[in-house]
Amino acid sequence: MRTFLINLLLFCTVIVSCDVYPQDDYEELYVVESYLIEGRELPGINISTTAPANAFYTFEDVAVEDAVVEIRLMSDENPNEVEQVFPYTITNPGRYSSTISHFVQPLRTYELYITFPNSDEEISAQTIVPETFQIMEGVQDSVVYQGSVQLEITVSESFYPGRQNIFIFNSISLSPTIENLTPFYYGFFEDSDGTPDDLILLANNNSGIINEGNFEINPDGSFTIKYPWIGFSFFGDNLLVANTIDDNVYDYVRSQSVQLGGSSLSPGEIQNVIHNIRGAVGVFGAIASDTVTTYVKRPINP
Repeated sequence: MRTFLINLLLFCTVIVSCDVYPQDDYEELYVVESYLIEGRELPGINISTTAPANAFYTFEDVAVEDAVVEIRLMSDENPNEVEQVFPYTITNPGRYSSTISHFVQPLRTYELYITFPNSDEEISAQTIVPETFQIMEGVQDSVVYQGSVQLEITVSESFYPGRQNIFIFNSISLSPTIENLTPFYYGFFEDSDGTPDDLILLANNNSGIINEGNFEINPDGSFTIKYPWIGFSFFGDNLLVANTIDDNVYDYVRSQSVQLGGSSLSPGEIQNVIHNIRGAVGVFGAIASDTVTTYVKRPINP
């Protein structure tokens, strides 16, 4: 089963790039979010603006409704030439959809291009779509939590131009209840006086960035990784989603993790979030994805 469940919603639309500026220096910027998924129809595109840090934020209040939007498939033979143009139309405030059916192709370059009536402002970005891959047979149908047999995931050989593959794994609980929380997350939930909304957030648990170098390479070129127990928030049925990511998503996630405290750097040394979009902040990225299901059993107490 092919799906896309990586949790990458933009987290800094209220202040510019999550940098802390004096409010007198605040400058409104465009915010763009869209992810091409290999083998799937062209995605929707969200376009909004930033808002001051002291403003009550809703997407509808900052949605952009006058953008002229298109995605371009670039030529393989000449990367500066456009092979096909896919125009977009607004469907809801700030949300745009393609008017032409097209399935995203692997290892092709796509360009986002946005203009505005009566303005010379432009927004543009490019991405290369990761190659198709599959989670191979052999993933256990069920596994005992923290048992002697650890869950292993093997993915087929894949390719991304100019570098090793970079993965993000997600475990998606199909039964996210308090009773099904695994011990680590149950303790976290209790200590933080968790709410039903927290359960929803815990139901989609991602691994963070994992480089191909962390995998065991098999003779056929496939990769095997032992999935960590901390990757499971809930007992019961879980979807396991493997995602390979492009450079834009990679740059955004690794710089975002530093902003959220995933570093020993002092505040003055923390780099800005990397957006790779000209004329805006946000993400225009590409992903290849595959999914399997496993059942996480409770350990048997002596």
